[in-house]
Amino acid sequence: MKALKNMKPLMFVIIIMIFSFLGFSQSVPEPEEVLGFKVGADYHLATYTQAIEYFKKIEQNSSKIKLFDEGKTSMEQTMTYAVISSEENLANLEKYKQIIKRLSLVKGLSDAEARRLSKEGKAIVYIDGGLHASECAPAQHNIQLAYDLVTAKDAKTLKILNDVIVVLVFANPDGMNLLAEWYHPNVGTPFEVSRMPWLYHIYAGHDNNRDSYIANLVETQHLTRLANKEWYPVILYNHHQTAPFPARIWTPPNSEPTNPNVHPLIVRWQNLVGSAMGAAFDEEGKEGAISRIIFDTWYPGYVTQVVDSHNIVSILTETALYRYATPYFYTLRDFPAQYRDLTMSAFYPNPWKGGWWRLKDAVDYCLTASMAVLDVASKYREELLFNKYKMGKDVINRFTKEPPHAWIIPENQRDPATASLLLNRMILLGIDVYKSDESFTCDGIKYPAGTYVIPMTQPFALFIKNVFEEQNYPDLRKYPDLWQGLVDPVKFEGTPFESYDMMGWTLPYQFGMKVYSANSLITSKMTKVKDVKLQKGSIVGKSGYSYLIRHEDNNSFTATNRIHKQGGKVFWAKEPFSANNTRFPEGTIIVPSTSFKGSFMGDLAKDLDLKITGISHDPKVKTLSVKPVRLGMYKSWLASADEGWTRLILEKYEFLYSSIHDADIRAGNLNANYDVIIMPDTYRPEAVINGHAKGTMPPKYVGGITPGGLRNLKSYVENGGTLIFINASCNLAVEHFGVPVRNVLKKVKSGDFVCTGSILRMEFDTSHPLAYGMPKEAATVFDNSCAFDVMPSFEAKKEPKSISKYPEENPLMSGWIYGDKIIRQKATILDIPYGKGKIILLGFPVQFRAQSYGTFRLLFNSIFYAGIK
Repeated sequence: MKALKNMKPLMFVIIIMIFSFLGFSQSVPEPEEVLGFKVGADYHLATYTQAIEYFKKIEQNSSKIKLFDEGKTSMEQTMTYAVISSEENLANLEKYKQIIKRLSLVKGLSDAEARRLSKEGKAIVYIDGGLHASECAPAQHNIQLAYDLVTAKDAKTLKILNDVIVVLVFANPDGMNLLAEWYHPNVGTPFEVSRMPWLYHIYAGHDNNRDSYIANLVETQHLTRLANKEWYPVILYNHHQTAPFPARIWTPPNSEPTNPNVHPLIVRWQNLVGSAMGAAFDEEGKEGAISRIIFDTWYPGYVTQVVDSHNIVSILTETALYRYATPYFYTLRDFPAQYRDLTMSAFYPNPWKGGWWRLKDAVDYCLTASMAVLDVASKYREELLFNKYKMGKDVINRFTKEPPHAWIIPENQRDPATASLLLNRMILLGIDVYKSDESFTCDGIKYPAGTYVIPMTQPFALFIKNVFEEQNYPDLRKYPDLWQGLVDPVKFEGTPFESYDMMGWTLPYQFGMKVYSANSLITSKMTKVKDVKLQKGSIVGKSGYSYLIRHEDNNSFTATNRIHKQGGKVFWAKEPFSANNTRFPEGTIIVPSTSFKGSFMGDLAKDLDLKITGISHDPKVKTLSVKPVRLGMYKSWLASADEGWTRLILEKYEFLYSSIHDADIRAGNLNANYDVIIMPDTYRPEAVINGHAKGTMPPKYVGGITPGGLRNLKSYVENGGTLIFINASCNLAVEHFGVPVRNVLKKVKSGDFVCTGSILRMEFDTSHPLAYGMPKEAATVFDNSCAFDVMPSFEAKKEPKSISKYPEENPLMSGWIYGDKIIRQKATILDIPYGKGKIILLGFPVQFRAQSYGTFRLLFNSIFYAGIK
């Protein structure tokens, strides 16, 4: 007995060692143990790399978290996200994913079955941080939120973990690293809070939150798959950090106008969640929560609003930010006058009184907001799940009874590959697309077999309606009761109100597509497709003499670049002609057969889905020789999203280019390196000339191109170069190059003209090389754009040539315009001779956010126009 008694301590130690080896005694490290500082600490920002390293440590030590890889980012990082819930829920993850998927997709369920699944299922909630990297608190909050959830012992959080599955996402991994790498070396210097001189998303910058309804960015594609293909959350919470000052956080309810293509329950749940957030802030003594101001839900291109019509309750908040991780002390003197007396109001009941504001404060506000969202999801788990089913069912029933019953997309499109791209993006966004197995008639029009159809009898039909139909932006002056919140609404007769972002966006218009809404039911047999290809690439005819490629195809420019790369020759037809019993328009691309041997052209056709025509004889048409050009694009240290989007499409269509910085332009001798230079969109010419002011940035990034650089640009064109100005950057040419042109919108009063981001009709001179491949009339994007008057010149050779103009009658196609008479018949694209070179003014955003595919070719034509002989 004595020997056994002496063995007990030894056995205890052995047992402890075994348990330790098996991981039972391991504990989750606190963030500072891995990061080296507390989350939210002054002057410290965790990188994405550090955050994922920490998440992996948590996963090694907790059964309440699993990590998943979604794919690569634009800068080739792995996009990793976390799923957090109870151990039991994570063990049954696929079961709960299937339940919420069935409820989301509706079909095959009865109300009773949906009720049963709602009782059984778990509320999946998506939360992200860091989409806008300079709004840094949300991404930092992700780290603390993960720790708080997996280590929680309190009953409330444990109930949340039992009821809710959290999908926790870093929405912009590249930006999170870029920001920390910029900020940390500047801490303690005069440049501590200086803006980054480059985009925090390599292509989009702030516009990465404008990409969600088209998903051009790989990160957007990843987030789209998470929401619409894999997790189907009941709530999607997208954190931001630009609260309207002096408020400390903005929460729902949203401001007006409200997008009409959402189920009313979405708005009700958003308001409920916003109220729960507000109550949580006040309960915790966190002042300054404000609602129903600034941020509307009209535009569906945001990460949030894109999912509203997918029956996901989207939540946006905007927490207060000073700069990065640097603290700042505010007094009432810093406040706008209307906030200094701290007046209480219905949507700002607990005004902030000023004081220190630190990154840690912003992180804490984000944590309170996230926990409030999760608490709502826990308390209303069953209702949220069933409402997801109900909203989808209501939408299906609605469009069974009322039009549009479907959207019809004929196979015969002006640019089949571009039209295919849009339909495939709709599939990615959770929309079912079908192909008719037989011909059918709808609304008196007969469509052949092979026509594509998007039925509206699907749960996310409001999304397709939202992006396919024309927008009719409401004139809020007519509806004061919607937004004034007064006992007796006051009639308002001032300047029309603008939206927070776009007023009109109709995607088929932006893509140059023919799409028809069905006002009667379609009963033909159809097959659901996983991938759309309106045209398979092929070569038709015998190519003894040359190959012909349609200029209407955007992919023809990729083909041209590949042909040039192989040393081949390319020509554009100057006039219409006939070959192989077919009429070809001006601009048709002609490639001599002698340029290539073997299967190069056939492979090109198949890879790019081009229909290439081979001809065996000389078409006897006048041509322009299209040479490769040395392309440069101005890249200001005042980072421009338009510059990033332009790079994205240049790379997509395989244009070789070099970025040109201020110092390069100041140095001069530009003709030695560039045949054509693009000046991307900028709101003010002065920003290009002056750049960042001295003392606000490290010396490398200050000064702009300077007046000397401006003279170098003029010299560049005079000596034979081509300068392409896009949208508002045209004002730089108009104001500083002495061209005989006036932008009639430059000094127009806001009360005389309003058109914020709409789709306008435009007419084109398709006989000019800049407009080759365009129709006579097309939809274009207007966004802070130009309308030109051309001044008469005594020298005809120097007179600008107008390539496009606004029509004589109402130009509006989608969105809103006020005062349109100012722009009617005004030029929008000008070809201006300038010394031995050319200035091309593209007076509207032809490549707007990489979305306006129907007008990309205007930029591409302009590039090649510089090399035409």
